[in-house]
Amino acid sequence: MKLIKSTTKNINFVKELESHDELIFSGDVQNLFEKLKSKKLFDLVVTSPPYNIGKEYESAKTLDEYFENQKEVIEAIDKHVKDSGSICWQVGNYINKRDGSIFPLDIGFYKIFNDLGYILKNRIIWHFGHGLHATNRLSGRYETVLWFVKSEDYTFNLDPIRIPQKYPGKTYYRGPNKGKISSNKLGK
Repeated sequence: MKLIKSTTKNINFVKELESHDELIFSGDVQNLFEKLKSKKLFDLVVTSPPYNIGKEYESAKTLDEYFENQKEVIEAIDKHVKDSGSICWQVGNYINKRDGSIFPLDIGFYKIFNDLGYILKNRIIWHFGHGLHATNRLSGRYETVLWFVKSEDYTFNLDPIRIPQKYPGKTYYRGPNKGKISSNKLGK
């Protein structure tokens, strides 16, 4: 896998993208797209955009401004996703500093992708055990990955991501298959 950083100078991004099956781009995606024509290069885009919480690499905006900016980024990415391609968009929650309320960002992103004609195939919940400790609500220990496809002509390979069955020897307890293994031997 090849890593390209946005600070890399004198690099032909199109050549790099066409000559590698897998590529990681680290940096502002708009710097990448300035170098590309409108060629469709991507089978899969996986990204975690800023969450509009005022980190050092972003400035906090109103939610409307945030989603308008993110819509521009998504539209730029869309121009380079193949018709059979997918986008996995990982987001968390926006926390309103005024009253501490949360807004699940995936709600706003769903509308943007849906308006572009994408089909939501999964909301994948990534659970983790670390992070800040909240004092006036339960601590958030998850983020959401939205898996969108551009058309029904997409690739999905389940077998490489299977995990072992919890009960690999489990059998049917009634019916015509009674006593036979009921779980998938390849995993769940």
